[in-house]
Amino acid sequence: MSTIKNYIEKINYFDKQFVGTIAFRNEEITLPDNSKIAVGIDDGHWILIYQRGSGERFRVFSYDSHASKLYVDQKLGTEEEYAFFKERFNYFMAHARVDELVSILPPEN
Repeated sequence: MSTIKNYIEKINYFDKQFVGTIAFRNEEITLPDNSKIAVGIDDGHWILIYQRGSGERFRVFSYDSHASKLYVDQKLGTEEEYAFFKERFNYFMAHARVDELVSILPPEN
């Protein structure tokens, strides 16, 4: 099955108003390095929830693209944390298989 990266490479239109969450469909699924990631998107606000391995604490990365600010666990992020955020997001996109994921969309008004 295709990865997210392979799937979205075929799309030439991105809805900038997209709101939703992408996560693994169950607790047993991990990335190849045994980490877990969920991504929430609301226009220019991105949330990445990262767990290095089973039983480890979660880290919450909140990125506001309009203000170009990253918060990590509710504290202003550093350049190193921003690089880690981008690397983890790219790793998720390159390795998460579409058949392992669910999309959670907000209810329609």
